[in-house]
Amino acid sequence: MDNKRKLLAFDVDGTLLTSSHTILPSTKRALAKVSEDGHHIVLATARPPRSVVDIADRLGIESTISIALNGAIIVKGNKILWEMPMSREAAKTAIEEGRRRNLHVNLMAGWEWFVEASSKWAEQEAAIVNFEPRTVEDLLGDSMPDAHKVLLMGEAEEIATYRDWIDSQDLPLYVSFSKPTYCEIVGQGVSKGRALRQVADMLEIPLQDLIAFGDGENDSEIVAMAGVGVAMGNAMPQVLEVADFVTKSNDDDGIYHGLREIGLVDQ
Repeated sequence: MDNKRKLLAFDVDGTLLTSSHTILPSTKRALAKVSEDGHHIVLATARPPRSVVDIADRLGIESTISIALNGAIIVKGNKILWEMPMSREAAKTAIEEGRRRNLHVNLMAGWEWFVEASSKWAEQEAAIVNFEPRTVEDLLGDSMPDAHKVLLMGEAEEIATYRDWIDSQDLPLYVSFSKPTYCEIVGQGVSKGRALRQVADMLEIPLQDLIAFGDGENDSEIVAMAGVGVAMGNAMPQVLEVADFVTKSNDDDGIYHGLREIGLVDQ
């Protein structure tokens, strides 16, 4: 590995975190080492900003820039550096169809997470992201802020048929799965890849000096565009196909082994 300053981008769930949503000691040590060596670390996740900032704090790495809501927002600490909300009309269509299909509908706007009612899905997600949603009467009310992301939760078969429907509509939206039971919707042109290009420009680091780790469908773009793209051992086929190599799983010290393979950490 050359001595150039690198930009290292990590997905969070299924990549940086274990299946039980913890940070392995080997991961924390490896990231501390690359940070101490002057490389930049970026977290890139579907999670809301409040949750990803909490994870950055847990890692103990200062000045971490984070990409949240699948690329709709870039934050550093408690400051939003860049954002791209959804069209209100497109969000309205996505939400109304989700309601019609009795899916659990979530609206993410800035630092907030809104729902119209509690559910097992919201409770599970709250335990993962470590904060509770705000319950409102109507996600489409005039007083609601513009959505950065609409998240539909439900059984995998229900989510798959919803996605088939929304993909058939001519809407200015980008749709992806972070897991089979979650359909993630952001504005057209929004993606982790676009946001990561923004971060690379901010830091004046060329994409050939980008190293990206991921596991989910919404990570395939950043893994493909990186100078070195790394798929976790537990990655979905779309990520495995575009990666330069495959490391061990998120539960088996995959981050450490991947960074060691690249030459950024020692044995």
